[in-house]
Amino acid sequence: MKVRRFLAGAGTVSLLLAGLLGTSQKVFAAPRRDGDRDPKQVSMLLVDAKTVALQVKDDAITMQGYTRTDLTWEAHAATVAKMREHLTILEDQVTTLKALAGAAEPWQKTVIVRIEPYLTALAKDNEAVIDEMDAHPSLFGTPAANAYLDANANSAAYLADLIASLVDSGSIREKIQDYDQPEDTCGLMGEAARAIR
Repeated sequence: MKVRRFLAGAGTVSLLLAGLLGTSQKVFAAPRRDGDRDPKQVSMLLVDAKTVALQVKDDAITMQGYTRTDLTWEAHAATVAKMREHLTILEDQVTTLKALAGAAEPWQKTVIVRIEPYLTALAKDNEAVIDEMDAHPSLFGTPAANAYLDANANSAAYLADLIASLVDSGSIREKIQDYDQPEDTCGLMGEAARAIR
């Protein structure tokens, strides 16, 4: 009996110690300074933001398609939950991009500043539509709700395409800047690569 208590106590102490050691590495890790730039990480986040914006656009079009079915709003609960998940991811990406803007390359800062209002508007608009339909499910299928969902789908398509264009434009600018570098950082082959040497 005493041995069991001792082992249980030792196990608890071991778990607490392991937890403290694991936490201390995270808490005491050196914070990232603005001088420590990681442009590849920022570029990956921009591409991820573009991808999620396009998913939110698809979600808005899916919501618009609900108007053509005989199902109730509540019947689409699983799809609506997935839409909310995409919106949460999009909002988190906006926060992360804004936090990393100080450590971004100049072209990345420009893209972040330009897409942030559109990302925010896309998330808020779609969240408002879902909240409105959740609050008033009896409106679902009415001409007014259908017009609301149509307008949201059009707006989401416009905003997502604009975000995608801005991110793609920034990516192209990055490649042009790489091309202007003395070494072949953008992987050119053949005559073009020899011409810049």
